[in-house]
Formats: sequence, C-alpha cells, structure tokens
Amino acid sequence: MATLYRFRGRRLLLWAGLLLGSSIGALAQTVPDTTRLHYGEEVATPPLTTAPLRVQEEQRSLWKLGLNNLQPNTNALGDGTRYTRYGLHLAYEHKLRDPAWSVLGEISPAISSFRPEATTKTRQRLDLQVQAAGRYYYNRERRLLLGKNVGNFSANYFSLALNAGLGQESRETAHFLYRNSGRRFATADVALLYGLQRRLGRRGFVDVNTGVATLLLAGKPMVSYLVGTTRIGLTLGPQPAPYHKRLAPASEIVTLRPRFFAGAEIGGYFYHVRYSRQTPYPAAVVKTSPTETQTTTYPTSYRDGYGVYAQYVSAGPIPYVYAGYYLAPRLALQLGFQYGETFNEEPVGTVFDTPEGTFSVPNHTLKERGLALPVLLRYSLTPSFLRRMQFDAVGGLVPVWSSVTFREYAIVNRQVTTQKTFGFQRRAFGLHAALGVDASYAFGRRRRVQAVTEIIMNKDMRTIFQKGKNDLQAGSPYVESGSFMAGGLTLGLRYRFGYR
Repeated sequence: MATLYRFRGRRLLLWAGLLLGSSIGALAQTVPDTTRLHYGEEVATPPLTTAPLRVQEEQRSLWKLGLNNLQPNTNALGDGTRYTRYGLHLAYEHKLRDPAWSVLGEISPAISSFRPEATTKTRQRLDLQVQAAGRYYYNRERRLLLGKNVGNFSANYFSLALNAGLGQESRETAHFLYRNSGRRFATADVALLYGLQRRLGRRGFVDVNTGVATLLLAGKPMVSYLVGTTRIGLTLGPQPAPYHKRLAPASEIVTLRPRFFAGAEIGGYFYHVRYSRQTPYPAAVVKTSPTETQTTTYPTSYRDGYGVYAQYVSAGPIPYVYAGYYLAPRLALQLGFQYGETFNEEPVGTVFDTPEGTFSVPNHTLKERGLALPVLLRYSLTPSFLRRMQFDAVGGLVPVWSSVTFREYAIVNRQVTTQKTFGFQRRAFGLHAALGVDASYAFGRRRRVQAVTEIIMNKDMRTIFQKGKNDLQAGSPYVESGSFMAGGLTLGLRYRFGYR
C-alpha cells in the first residue's frame, strides 16, 4: 500500500510540473493590451510571430479630379436665360496632425456660355470657382471598429467652406447661381455642411455633402438656402497599399471630461437698441411742373434710423462664433461674437408722375450695422456629457453696438448722380439680458462634435422694469416698451476638446 501511495504522489507532482511549465510559457508570450486602443494603434498578431503589424496605412494627402463639373444647356436662372458649363474640379486635401481634421482647397475652371434673353447673343467665357474648407471626420473610430478603411479619407465629416466665383462674367459659386451685371469681379458664399467621402476602387472617389449656405458680397441683404454638392472622379498621385479588412478590438471606455469648447452657428438674431426720439429724416418733398410731379419720400418704419428703438438685424442670417471654458463639469463660461448688416440699394426714393406713366428713381441708400459680444453662462441640463442628446440652459449679458447710415443723391434728367445732397449716420449702444436653451446631438466616441440648435430671448436692460409706458415714436407698431422683447434662433456645430 505504501508503494502504491508513493507512485500516485509522483504522478501528481508530474502533472503539477507540466501545468506550471505551460503557464510560465503562456505568460512569456507577448499579448497586446487592447483595452485602451486608439486609432492609429490597431495591430494584428499573426499566429507564428510576436511582432505587431499595422493593419492600415495612413494617407496624409490626396489629389482629386472631379469629372462632373457639367451644366447642360438649360434655363437655369429663369426668365428665358440659357446657361451652359463644361469643366473640371481639381482639389487637394491634406490631413493635419490629428488625422480627424483636414484642410481642402479646390479650383474649378470651366468653359461656359450665358444668354440673358432669348433674343440676345450668347457670350462664352472662362469661368472660375475656388473653394477653401476645413473638415472634421467624426466617425473614423467607429468605422475602424467595424473593420472598414479610414486611412484613405473615407469617413463622414462636418465642414465649414468659403467659396467664390471670380471674373467679371462669373455667375456661379459652389452653391449659388446668380445674375452678374458685369460690375462685380467676385461673389462669395460661406457654407456649413455635412457630408461623406468614399473611395470607389483604388482610383475613384465620391464626395457628397449638404447643408446651409449664405451668399456674400452680393450687394443686397444676405440670403441663405439649403444646398448641396457632389464630386465624382479620380484620385491622382501615389495610392496606398491595398487594405485587408481586420476586425478591430472593442473601443476604450471614456472617463475623461472636456475642458474647452468652440462653436460656429448661423441664424437670425434681433436686438432692439435705443435711439433718440427725434427723427433725422426730413419731410416728404413735392415738386410740380407742367409736365410732371416729382415726389421724394423718406423711410417711415420704426427701424429705419429713428424713434426710440431700431433693430440692427431685420432678417437673418448672421454668423455667430464663440468659445468657452468649463468652470465645473456642468457649468461653463462662454464668450461670443456676432456681426450683422442689412444694405438696401433701393429704399423709398423719388417718384416721377408724368403723362407717359409713373416710375421711380432709387436715389437713397440705407445701411444698418450691428456688433454684439455675448457673455453667457452655460449650464448642462443633462448630467452626463457622454449622452448623445444634450440640453443646456444659457443666460447672461450682451452688449450691442448699432449704427444706421443714410445717403441721398441728386437727380439730373431723371438719372441718379454721385452728388450727395443729404445724409446722416447715427450710433447707439445697448446692454441686453439674454436667456435661452439649446439642444445638441453629439457624434464620435468621445462626443467631441455636436450639431446644435439654440433659441435665446433678449431684452434691453433699461426696459426690464418699464411697463405700460408709451416710450416709442408715434405711429410705431410697438407701443409699450416694457413688452418689447427680441431674440434669435441659430443652427451650427460645436467642438469640445482639452479632455482631462
């Protein structure tokens, strides 16, 4: 019995040794830590080697040739006009130090022809459009986790783009067709876009986006529309090595909070600024003769430079940019900048009543400008910043500087001249209290990018405690200054950074 016991004991010692040796060998192998894997660190360990291999090659720059810069012979501008365009898009995109960000430049030459009316001669010319844009590709990490290629500019993005049409005969920016009298060399637009870019094989690409664009430098109040562009073509230059799909490990758990944020929004903002009671406009002037009656009238609206109040933005949109710092996990201080102006080339002017008929000569110009610097506190109504849907309360003070400039020009032989006969410029300052809310939807694993909509009400501090007092110019559509409130509604993007 003792011999059998010793034999069984030796067998147990042998099994224990084998298990200990296999454990030591397993511990000696190199096993990558995949619990905190970032983009750019994706590795694959083949069965027969311990050396990590990079799965994707990062393409830092890309030349693109768009082949769809075509516009057939069509009545694009209406009223019998004919417009034709044949051209190309040549673009260069380069990634910044953080590969989620890139800058893009594009030039789009084209041979185009334009016929203003059915009876006029068609004019041909070389047309030129240019574009400069910044992009943020927000879903690279998600595509990486799904085993999709992101190293060759294939992802979804948000973009802020500035586009221009150049040339005396230019009639197009990247987002607008417009009429050009030949006196304006450049017309521009600014656009806030959401888009996606994908590769078609190794040489092809498609780049599609949509968003809101505002026409600039057009000599009239700014106009905005929902717009979109599509680029389809070929990529130029060296191509990255073929990508073989790998399934990436799970993403890291995010525990950090942002320290800073910055945003850009577009919308309509209205502020009512106190001006003096006395109107700076003269009374209407009527001149009669045996052949005609000449009547010169002046603005009579409450916002055209007289009365107690004027609003410096009568119709949006205006740009709104801001930046902020988190004083606490849910409380932030935000500083902003807003500028808006309206310019009317043809306000009420001089009317001629003749036997041949009645016609007007616009010999007045009126421009309103306004600058606001909102200083706001932002408090998150959503406890966790990791939730995609967020709601914030905002409130604070907004100093506003407003100005109104009016000019009248002499008329000779029923034609407007450059001789100024009357004009004035008025300025005013107001301090406003503001209160509002915004809703946002976050993108990305760390919720860095947010699509934002914000609504804010504001009121002149000097009228907060005034009620029932007739403090406006007689005839104004607003009577009680105590109920005189304004506000704004914007759409845009916000980016959070400086995580700690």
